[in-house]
Amino acid sequence: MLQAIINNKFDKAISENKFHGNEDTKTSSVFGLMQYLPDNLFWIILRGACGLSTKDLPNKIGKVLDYHFWEHFDPTGTTNTNHVEPDVWIESERYDIIIEAKRSDNSGDNSQYQEQWTNQIISHGNNYKNDNPKPLIYIAIGGNDSLHDSSIEINGKTHVIHTASWYNLLNTVLNELRRYESNQGSLNIKRILYDIIQALQIHHIIKTVWLESLLKTNIREGSDVSIQELLVFDNAAMLETINYYNINDIDLNRIWKIVK
Repeated sequence: MLQAIINNKFDKAISENKFHGNEDTKTSSVFGLMQYLPDNLFWIILRGACGLSTKDLPNKIGKVLDYHFWEHFDPTGTTNTNHVEPDVWIESERYDIIIEAKRSDNSGDNSQYQEQWTNQIISHGNNYKNDNPKPLIYIAIGGNDSLHDSSIEINGKTHVIHTASWYNLLNTVLNELRRYESNQGSLNIKRILYDIIQALQIHHIIKTVWLESLLKTNIREGSDVSIQELLVFDNAAMLETINYYNINDIDLNRIWKIVK
């Protein structure tokens, strides 16, 4: 959350003295924590967040040299007037990486769109021209119609847009946490991974268990068994979210509204 505060992005998340997470606080909370991970683990998680076509993503990016949040790029040649502002720009030894984040994995009013991708790629080239530019990796997380990669053509060059989701990122973090659970020498890494999970949770990205994986339960007509007693979760994240919204009487029609 620190980067959102530093860059004057936090105030929009507070109304009526309550925190309402948005795409800026989510970006700051999640990627702000990820920058403290070892470079290889950072890339494993970011790569794991991407969708169905990751064959073009490298296995390694070298050392992560610097992180930039909401840096202002030169808008020359774009449809912007004052500046272009990618959410996150990361410099590594072998690649430059731009991350454009949307609040939700659902598309709609909060969708990724080609004009923004184009503007950011052009403006990045304006700011960082040299004789041997690093290849640019562009990752669009959240707000995608599908998790198949897209592509755009700029000045005769095709750029791949790697689509990603917050749920993919969460699942990758959980998988990596399981790997570190038995390693007593990695307590600092585990603390960061736990905090990333918490950061996603307060922004309503929680681990789910698919209905098809649940044990079948027969409910007799007239039974007063509650939905909470029937649902099975690997952790308490869902019920904590329910308590956060002060929802006492849960019915099937309202559960989707909670997790959405």
